[in-house]
Amino acid sequence: MPWMQGYPYYLVMGSVLSLYMGIGSYKHRHTPGRCYLWILMLLVSFIFAATAGEILSGTFQAKLWWKNLQQGPLFLSTIFTYAVIKEYVSRSSEGLGRRLIFFCIPVALDVVLIFTDSYHHLMRSEAWLSTVAGVTGIAVEPTVLSMILIAYDQLFGLYAVYLLAISLLNSPKHYFRRNLLLLVGLLIPVLSVALLPLLKITITGFTAFTYLPPIVAAYLILFRDPRLSLYPLAKNKIFENMKDGIVLTDRYDRIIDVNEAAGVMLSELVDKQTDTWMGKSIHLLLARYGQLSAHYTRRTEGQFEIEPPGKDGACFGIALIATERSGAENTGMLLVFSDHSEKKRYERELLHQATVDDLTGLYNRRHFMRLVQNYSVQAGAGMALLLFDIDDFKLINDTYGHMAGDQALVDLSCKILQVYQDNGVAGRVGGEEFAVCFFTGSEAAALQEAESFRATMGEHTVLLDGGHRIRLTVSIGIAFTERSDVTFEDLYREADEALYLSKATGKNRVTLGRQPVVRQAVKS
Repeated sequence: MPWMQGYPYYLVMGSVLSLYMGIGSYKHRHTPGRCYLWILMLLVSFIFAATAGEILSGTFQAKLWWKNLQQGPLFLSTIFTYAVIKEYVSRSSEGLGRRLIFFCIPVALDVVLIFTDSYHHLMRSEAWLSTVAGVTGIAVEPTVLSMILIAYDQLFGLYAVYLLAISLLNSPKHYFRRNLLLLVGLLIPVLSVALLPLLKITITGFTAFTYLPPIVAAYLILFRDPRLSLYPLAKNKIFENMKDGIVLTDRYDRIIDVNEAAGVMLSELVDKQTDTWMGKSIHLLLARYGQLSAHYTRRTEGQFEIEPPGKDGACFGIALIATERSGAENTGMLLVFSDHSEKKRYERELLHQATVDDLTGLYNRRHFMRLVQNYSVQAGAGMALLLFDIDDFKLINDTYGHMAGDQALVDLSCKILQVYQDNGVAGRVGGEEFAVCFFTGSEAAALQEAESFRATMGEHTVLLDGGHRIRLTVSIGIAFTERSDVTFEDLYREADEALYLSKATGKNRVTLGRQPVVRQAVKS
C-alpha cells in the first residue's frame, strides 16, 4: 500500500503533535482536571517516538530494545488516563498522587521483567520479526503473567470510561456534548485492546494512534486552544486585560478560571500571596466575609461592597452571578470584582468637604448642628453647649495680618480637639466662634469645665510665623438643660446670649445662660 511508505513519519508527526499539546498544557498543571493531562500527552508522544524507532531500526536486537522501551509508557498512559478523568469529574482529588504511586508499582515490575525477559522468559514465550503492509516490527507471544499485568492495566481505562459516563448523566446540557466527545475518544484506546485482535489489525504501532483521539479531544475540550479561532483569542485578550477581576468556580467551589486583576484583588482580600489562584478553593475568600459566603453557598446572586480589615482605604465591589439559571445549587459561580477604593476615597473626600471646616479641621456649622440635634439627654445627666469666641480677633488680624489670624484659629481648634475629641462634639460655627456640646451632670460641672478651658487658653501662647508671640483669651457662653424636649435652637439661643454678656462685661470670662425655654407654636 503506497500510503504505508510514510508510516514511520506519521508516527513522528503523532509524537510531535502530542509533545506540542503536552508542552502547551503544562502551564495548566495546577488547574483541577488538568494536572495530569500534560504527563499523559508526553507519554503518548514517547510511545509514538519509540514505535518509530522500532520500525526504523535495522536489527532484531535494536527493534526489541525499542519495543521494550514502549512498555512503560504504554502501561502508564492507561493509569494517567484514569488520573485525568478522575480529577476532572471528582469532587476531591486529595490523595490521588499517592494512589498513583501505588498503582504504578506493578508497572515498574512489568518494565523490569520485560527488559530481563531474555533470562527468565516470564513475560514472553516467543518474540519474532513480523512484517505487515511493508512495516516490520517485533511480534510477541505473551505469557499468562504478562496477560495478567495487561488486564490489570486495562482496568484503569475501563474505570475511567465508567467515571466519565456517570459524570455525563449528571452534567448540564451544554456540558454534555463536549464531554460526550471526550467519552467517545476515550473509548477508542480502551476498546482497541479487544477489537484489534478481532479485526486482525496487527500492524506495529497502531495502538499508539488509538491514543490520539482522546488526547486531542481532551486538549480541545479542556484548554480550547485560542489559535483555533480569532474569537477565543480576542476574548482571551479582553479577559486578561480587564480592569475588573473575573473568577469562575466549579460546582466543587474550586477556581477554574481567573484573570490577572482578580488574582491581585483576591490576594489583597484574603491577605495571602500565591503564584496562582487557579485550582484554589474559593472558601479562602468566603471564610473571611460571612454575608458573601451565605449568598454563595445558596448560589444566590447579589452585589456586595467589602472593605478588607487592615487595608486602609481599600474597598472592593463583588458581584455574584449564577452560571446556571436552573439547578443552580449544582453549579459554580461567576464572581466579578471591582476596585472601589478610588470611588470610596472620592466619596470620603466629598463627605469631608461637606462636613469639616477646611482651615481648622473641626465640623462646620451645618454638620455640627445636625450632630447636636441627634443628641438626646441621657438619664442622670444633662447636656451643655459651650460657645467660644476669640477676644479681640479683629485686632490680631489688623496688627499681624490675616495669616496670623488663621494661625490663631487653628491653634484654638487644636486645643478644643485635644480636650473634647473623645468627650463631645466640637465645631466652628462662625468666623472666630466655636462650639462644643457634651454631656455633664449639672450646671456647676459645665461651668467648671468652661472655666478650666478658659484658664488653659489664658496661659497659652501662640507663636506666629514671623516670630511674634500672642496670648489668646476666649469668652465663653454656656447653656445647660436636663430636658429632652429642648431643641438645638433653644439651647444655642441661650448660649449665644451668655456669650454676648461675657464679651460685653470685660471678655476673657465665662457666663452661664438661663435654662432654655421651649417655645411652642401659638394656636389661633
